[in-house]
This record gives sequence, structure tokens and C-alpha cells, in this order.
Amino acid sequence: MRRVVIFGLQWGDEGKGKVVTYFSREFDWVVRYSGGSNAGHTVVYSDDTKVINHLVPSFDIRSRACGYIGPGVVLDPLELVKELGELERIFGGIGERLKISNLCHVVLPPHKEIDASIDVKRSCSLSTTRRGIGPALADRAYRIGLRLVELLESGSQRKMEEYSKDLKVLYGVEWRDYTTVLEAVERLKPHVIDLMTSKRLLEESSILFEGTQGVLLDVDIGTYPYVTSSNCGVTGIEPGLGFPVSLDERLGVFKAYTTRVGAGPFPTELPGFEGDELRERGHEFGATTGRKRRCGWLDLPLVRFANEVSKTTGMILTKADVLNGIDQLRVCVAYKIGGRLVEVPSDLSVLERVTPMYADVKPWQDLRDPAFEKFVKFVEEETGVPVRYVSTGPGVDEMVAR
Repeated sequence: MRRVVIFGLQWGDEGKGKVVTYFSREFDWVVRYSGGSNAGHTVVYSDDTKVINHLVPSFDIRSRACGYIGPGVVLDPLELVKELGELERIFGGIGERLKISNLCHVVLPPHKEIDASIDVKRSCSLSTTRRGIGPALADRAYRIGLRLVELLESGSQRKMEEYSKDLKVLYGVEWRDYTTVLEAVERLKPHVIDLMTSKRLLEESSILFEGTQGVLLDVDIGTYPYVTSSNCGVTGIEPGLGFPVSLDERLGVFKAYTTRVGAGPFPTELPGFEGDELRERGHEFGATTGRKRRCGWLDLPLVRFANEVSKTTGMILTKADVLNGIDQLRVCVAYKIGGRLVEVPSDLSVLERVTPMYADVKPWQDLRDPAFEKFVKFVEEETGVPVRYVSTGPGVDEMVAR
């Protein structure tokens, strides 16, 4: 059975949602293995129906594919019930195609309160989505977190009360309103399965693993501390699934320029008018928070780094159409410090001081322009990884193979 992962090669927002939806038609299951409702995967169908998936895997509703939320995902029951309700309103029957691991840790209302409080009080704000992801994962590490399996047991009320005591001691937070969470969990109950059931179900199926965020936001190998709280690169698949799996392909998604949300180093960032123009051209506003994304030229040293640590077998280029008709186009090909070339440094204080070395690239009028094909070949030569597909627009069907 075929096993493929599609993941981001930058700081997220590469357009993975539409790419995963496009490829999902070739698979039995689309599997989310990390992150939580901080993901925002936008999908535009051919009839202009637009959906934003935060927790529901990005499977094409017109196909036979189903979705599975693995135990590595921290699940907000209230958000998922709301998301499923919206999808059912638009499409109908979508819930029948969703399964959820009973081992998912649960994001609770106080987690969001704690998330916002910590981000405000820390010496340097990380500009988190404040969806409670970090605190929920911290509770998992503290071994006080609650999973779906605990909330579906007869003693769920007692479990909540015990957890509330820990909240008070550890965070000074009072929480007593359990009803809405327990009602949401009960509504999700028909979708919930245990680990061995999921293992047997998935072992006999073709699987497309859906990455969230991007390699540069991975908690271990990204630009820490300006990262998410989980392993969102390919290394997160097995722990986020609960059992070993072999991959046939690792497809990395990148866009023709670079963006990031929130704080952190950004060597190719364009300040002022140029950055604003890119943002407006690409409609670069967060799907989850609505925040403006910082914009800059394509950074190939970062893409090379993400490819190497991920063992990428092929790349998918998105948002090249955003640059159609642009007057000037540059690509960062290397970093320098003090006159010497350097690789992507692990030390952020060094990354903040690098000087990006640019190559001027001939702009294109549209994606049929020979200048665009030269750009793609240039990227392939610089990274050593082939570009297998190109997204030609925002719609899920606007993809071409190379």
C-alpha cells in the first residue's frame, strides 16, 4: 500500500491544504499526525466553495478518501464539533468519513487562557495563535493531561475535577465549567476508535500523511523558540501515529517567495512597500488568526536545509502565479557572515546576522512564459530536488505535473 507525506518546507502557510486535498483522491486515508486547531488549511473547490480545515484532515469531499486524526494531535472538542457542523452544512455526510484516535490529548478552555497569559507575560512574545496548543502539550509532558479516552469513561467528571485541582496548583487558574466540553466529546464519540483498531484499519490502506505548519516551525529542528510546540516535520509521523510506518515518498511544499507569521528571524524579509505588495498580491493573512504575514524573497538556504533534514523526494511549488507580471524578482541563494559563506545556523543570534546573497531572476508574465520554466529549473539545480508539481492558482484542481 502506498504511503506518502506532504509537508511544508518553510514557516508554514505554503498552501498544503489544497495540495493535500488534490492528492487525497489517490488514497484511502488522509492522516493528521501532529499539531491542533492552530493549523489553518484553506481549500477552494471548483464551484468556489471555500473551507478552512483546522482539525479535520484535508480530504477531497468529492472522493472516496476518509480522514483520521492520530494520537499526536491535540484535539479541541469544541472547535472540532463546530468545524464538523460547518462541513456537514456545506457538504453533508462528511462526518461518516472521519475517525479520531481515543488517545488524542484534549485542549480545554483553560489552556487557551493560559496560552494568552504566558505569551503576554514572557520577556519576548512568540505571537502564538493562543489556541491552547502549547499548554495542552505541556500538560501531556507533565502527565496531567486528559485524553479523549478518559473523557469517554464513566468517571469523566471526577477526572475533570482532579485536573482542575492541578490547574489551580500549577497555574493558579480556576475552572469548573465542564459541561460544554463533555457534551462536545459525547458528540464526537461515534468517530472515536482505539489504537489497535486504527492500526489494523490503516495497515491495509493507502495513506497520505498531512503535515501541519512547516519544517522551520518544528519544535526540535526549527527556529526555536519561534516555533510551534510539536514535531510538524516528517519525524513526527510515527510518534503521532502510534506505530511504525514506511514512506514511499516525501513531498515538500514551498511557495515562490517566503512568509512567516509572528516573531523570529527572517533573513529575506522585505520591509515597507515591497513587502506590502507581496502581501497584497498573495493575500497573505493567516487562515487561523487573520494576522498579516511577513513577506520576503524565496530563501533557498532554508529550503535546502528543510529538504536535507526531511529526505525530500520531490517538491511542489505553490503561489508562483502570485508573482505573474512582477517587476523585479530575486532569490536568496546563500548566506554570508563577515565575508564567508555559512550554512543555516542552529543559533538564532547567528541567523539574525546573516547577509543574504541574492540572484536576480528574470520575471515572468504568466506560468507559460519560458522565464518561469527557467526559474523552476534554477530552483531544482540549487536544491538538488525535483519540482514534481506546480500549483497554478488557489483552486484545489489548479495543479499541473511536470
